[in-house]
Amino acid sequence: MSASTPSDNSIERFFRSGLKLGHLRILVTLGELRQVTRVAAAFHVTQPAISKQIAEIEEALGTPVVRRVGNAVELTRIGRVLVERGREILRQIELARRDVTALAAGTAGHVRFGAVVTIPQPLIAHAVELFTRRAPNASFSFVEATLDRLLKMMDEGNLDLALGRNRVTGYLPVMRHESLHHEPFVFVVGTRHALGGADTPVAWSDLQDVRWITPMQGSPAFATMVEILAEHGVTLLRPSIESSSLALNLSLLRDGGYVSILPLSLARRYVQRGTMRMLPLPPLGPLGEAILYWREDTTTSTTQLFAECLRESSAELIDAGGV
Repeated sequence: MSASTPSDNSIERFFRSGLKLGHLRILVTLGELRQVTRVAAAFHVTQPAISKQIAEIEEALGTPVVRRVGNAVELTRIGRVLVERGREILRQIELARRDVTALAAGTAGHVRFGAVVTIPQPLIAHAVELFTRRAPNASFSFVEATLDRLLKMMDEGNLDLALGRNRVTGYLPVMRHESLHHEPFVFVVGTRHALGGADTPVAWSDLQDVRWITPMQGSPAFATMVEILAEHGVTLLRPSIESSSLALNLSLLRDGGYVSILPLSLARRYVQRGTMRMLPLPPLGPLGEAILYWREDTTTSTTQLFAECLRESSAELIDAGGV
């Protein structure tokens, strides 16, 4: 058996007793940085120490996992598999660490959270799932409203965290915010609409004389939509419906009489269900942030834990292609 073709026995021994978490961390980091010197610096050890670890992996497995190319290293096919799977293993271990840490701390208390209707429900649902698993002694409440209403509730002390689509500054000196992710908004119609056929060609001029469901006038979303349409010679001539109710908007869209905009992740769900079409037009990129708001002066360990769950859920949604 050649050194480049490990035996079944050596593979079995490697995964039963030879592979260590330290090996996985080094391989995954090597896959990202591509140089042993950089990996050594990342782990605050010497280059020979990293080289020794790589040699241990290759000896235990019975085959090379890297090859040198000048000053850099490349992963072999087996090395790439170990890095790909190792990255997921390390992620799961980190999630387990977070769960155990939260449970050991006995996190309790109550989190009051609100979001605007266009935040993807899977993001919120997964965050709640993570939170209740890590803090089974904590309670949770949720409200859906416009961002100005959510921030007013936070100002009045009736809300701990809010998730919106727009950036608001100067609302309160103690108000803080961060962007969880970006996604574009897209133009959508129900499949019963005249533009709803999968192969129906669509030009900007086709939007000139349609019935619209728009965000509320005065909102940044409405202003951005009108501005983008105007750039392409489209004006809102016919009476439109202004609505912040996602349930109403979806119902009207399914009936086939209206055109509207939705976040890409939300639109994809209804396209997959066969009830909606995303129009083949450029998306409205500036609308796509999900912004988390909180008050610095009332933050507790429980609200910090739920904020971390939101960040984690958002990252997973992005990785899964949901946004």
